[in-house]
Amino acid sequence: MLVKTLMITNPPTVSVSSKLLEAFKKVNEKGIGRVIVEDNEIRGIISTRDLLNYVVERCEKGCDRGDIFALVDKDVKYVMTPNPVYVYENDDVLDALTLMVARNFGSLPVVNEMKKVTGIVTEREMLLIFQDLDQLFSVKKFMTKRVTSVYEDVSVFDATKLMIKRGFRRLPVINESGEVVGIITAADSLKLLTKTILKNEPEMFFNKKVKEVATNEIYSIDPEKSINEAAATMLMKKIGSLLILDSKNRPLGIITERDLIIALHYQLHLKTS
Repeated sequence: MLVKTLMITNPPTVSVSSKLLEAFKKVNEKGIGRVIVEDNEIRGIISTRDLLNYVVERCEKGCDRGDIFALVDKDVKYVMTPNPVYVYENDDVLDALTLMVARNFGSLPVVNEMKKVTGIVTEREMLLIFQDLDQLFSVKKFMTKRVTSVYEDVSVFDATKLMIKRGFRRLPVINESGEVVGIITAADSLKLLTKTILKNEPEMFFNKKVKEVATNEIYSIDPEKSINEAAATMLMKKIGSLLILDSKNRPLGIITERDLIIALHYQLHLKTS
C-alpha cells in the first residue's frame, strides 16, 4: 500500500513569512492539529504542542492583552520545527509507519517528486490498516496502566502545563471521588487559547476550569477486546483514546492512537518476519 492511498490531501499550510496568528487559526483545520510551513518546498511544521508550549512558557507568570498580541505577531519560524522529515506519495506505508514509530512522530508531511506538499499522514490514518488484519492481540497487551489524571477544578492553564511537561495529548478528568467525569485534550486547550487570542481576552484561557472545557462524553473499552476493535472505535468516534475503567468509573488504563500504531507495527513485523 502506498502512502498516497491513506494521506489527507491539501493539509493546512502557511508561508515562511506568515505570523503565528495565522498558524493558530489554521492548526485545527481538518482535525489534523498541525500546520505545514512551505515556500515552494516544505520548510517546517508546527504542531498543537508547539503552539501551546510557546504560549505557556512565556505566560508562566501571566500575560495581559499586550503580551498576547506580541506573542502571535511573531514569525512562524520562531515556533516551527525546521526541515521536518517527510515521505513521498509513492513510498510504502509500512516504511512510513516504521519511521513514525522509530522516531516518535505523530505525523509525516507527504510530498510529490518535486518536493511540493500534497498531503499529510497521521496516526489516525494508519489505524485504517487494522481492518485488513487478523485479531491477534488484546487491548491489555498495549494499554498504558498508569494513568495520569487531572481534577475537574484545576485550571485549563495548569492542565495544559501538565500535558506539555509529561508529553501527553489528553488527560482524563476526575472528581473528588476519583471517578472519571470527562477528558481534556491538547486540542481542547488550543481551541480555547485560539479563541482567547482572537478575542484578546487572556482571562478566558488563564482562569477557566478544566470542567468548563473538558468533553463529558467518555469512551471506554474492555481490556479483553482486540486492538482491531479499539482502532475501529477510535476511527468511528473520531477520538484519540479509549479508557479502561473499573466498576466505579475509576481509570485502570488508557489506550491511545500512539499505542495502537506501535501495536500495528509490531503485528505487521510479525507478519513479514
